[in-house]
Amino acid sequence: MQKNKKLPQDGERANDQSRYFKLMTKGVNYDMDFPGYNPFTTMKTFILSLLTILMLSGCSSGKKAMEKGDYDRAVYQAVNRLQSKSSHKKATVTLKKAYQYALNLHRDNIQFYQNSPDELKWESVIREYQLVNNLYNQINRCPACLQAVPNPVRYVRELNDASEKAAQVRYDMGVAALQQKQRRDQAIEAHQHFLRALELSPRFKNAQQLAEEAYQFAVLRVIIERIPAPSRMLEVKHEFFYNKIQEYFDRNPVSPYVRFYAPEESQTRSLDYVDQVVRMQFDRFSLGNIISNTYVEEVSRDSVVIAKQDGKNIYGTVKAKLKVQEKSIVGSGLLDFQITDNQSQRVISQEKFPSEYKWTVKWASFNGDERALSEEQKNLVKRTEIDIPSPQYMFEEFAAPLYDQVISKLTVFYRNY
Repeated sequence: MQKNKKLPQDGERANDQSRYFKLMTKGVNYDMDFPGYNPFTTMKTFILSLLTILMLSGCSSGKKAMEKGDYDRAVYQAVNRLQSKSSHKKATVTLKKAYQYALNLHRDNIQFYQNSPDELKWESVIREYQLVNNLYNQINRCPACLQAVPNPVRYVRELNDASEKAAQVRYDMGVAALQQKQRRDQAIEAHQHFLRALELSPRFKNAQQLAEEAYQFAVLRVIIERIPAPSRMLEVKHEFFYNKIQEYFDRNPVSPYVRFYAPEESQTRSLDYVDQVVRMQFDRFSLGNIISNTYVEEVSRDSVVIAKQDGKNIYGTVKAKLKVQEKSIVGSGLLDFQITDNQSQRVISQEKFPSEYKWTVKWASFNGDERALSEEQKNLVKRTEIDIPSPQYMFEEFAAPLYDQVISKLTVFYRNY
């Protein structure tokens, strides 16, 4: 989508940036009001996942893993065994061999990636250095392991150098994408590259500033307009419906690059542009006539004690006439839903969501033997007639499934923006 967007003036920041884009001193805080969001699977997550898998391998000496060529796993298993039994000979021998095999393999991989034409090769190099460093950390915390491998290798300077080079690559890719920031997909790409650069090397150059700039062009701003009153004939309050929708998306953003605003919020934030507008209107909401119904039901039950003779129970059938009364009213209507492009005023999506709620009350009376009644019928007899609910109650029940439909529609529509 092409957009003519202007950046804040020098020394200014867009009013909504502080909420949606936060960069911490050490690394990047990706919440941006989008909990759990991170555009990249971090090296830390990768390493922790690997460690978890390896540490759950049990008390094996690691020999089988080594024979299969899984040298890192063999090292971790041998370390585990030596931590529980420092004199375990098989684990000691395995650790010596597996560590050297693993170190040689990672070094070969490092050299391979360094000579690769892949633009993102330094991130692969970083991963290899981190894997070697993790082996170092495990062995260094195990006295028996240090006897088997007295000088494990750790890459510090090399890892820092690779991180700087990887950050530079991401930074350059971000700058290139930012040149086409009027295209939203390029702005998103630039934003993610800058975030990745900051993750690789916190405070890298002016990546934070450029990431903020890219985000301004990447975010899709959507106004959800307030809904007109659903009926001129009925006094019902409908604001709760709109407020629930806004509250839901405040808690559950559909995308890190989509923001929903109320009309008044867009004014207080002085948004310089709006991409799309969501409009909803109740085409009609009406309450039908009260429907009353009465019917009589003859009920009976066999094998009931009806008398005693000579100390013995006499069984027979008991009967009753049950008069059931029922009263109901229906609230129904349609919600017109549409999404409009704010620049062209073209309707992008439109649907009509129907809904209906039927309220019913039943109560009963009877003549005859109460023992002929079932438990359900006895409960009906205990009930009394009640007034029909208010129009407000009927509207809220009618609107409940519409809320779910609107949430689903907006979530699906904007999920991939």
